[in-house]
Amino acid sequence: MENPQARRELFAELDRLDQYRCGFDYDLFFMHHYGLCVDVGPWHGFWGRFFQAGAPVPEGFAYFDLVPENNGAEGPPFLSQFAFGVFSGSQEALHSRQGFDSDAMYDVTRNAILGQGVLIPYPHKYWTAEVFLQGWEQGGTGYLFSVDREAQPEK
Repeated sequence: MENPQARRELFAELDRLDQYRCGFDYDLFFMHHYGLCVDVGPWHGFWGRFFQAGAPVPEGFAYFDLVPENNGAEGPPFLSQFAFGVFSGSQEALHSRQGFDSDAMYDVTRNAILGQGVLIPYPHKYWTAEVFLQGWEQGGTGYLFSVDREAQPEK
């Protein structure tokens, strides 16, 4: 959604759900492949926010349930466990793709997670999200990665 007016209207609609805030109340761009490998399934990106379970879904909006335990199926519901990286610096540097698999924030967050021996549930429950700590009109400076703290990494 490149149109700023459409994005403004989307977040104005989400502002009406204030009573359903979940505590992680940042604008974000949620991305996944419906549980398929990046080279198999298409990429999907959604502007939005996280809300409490049971929050109403405005007409025309998509939603994804996040649950604490892995049901073993590909795709939704996704895991509610995540790792969160916060960055500072120029937007150009944070979103640089040169020399990265995706971009700087993605790669650094992923590598920190894997370096700590935490499993990223790729591809079945994999999702990421760019987080806009100062709102969607400002550049994103946070990054979320789904993790599965219960699973053991393959040796």
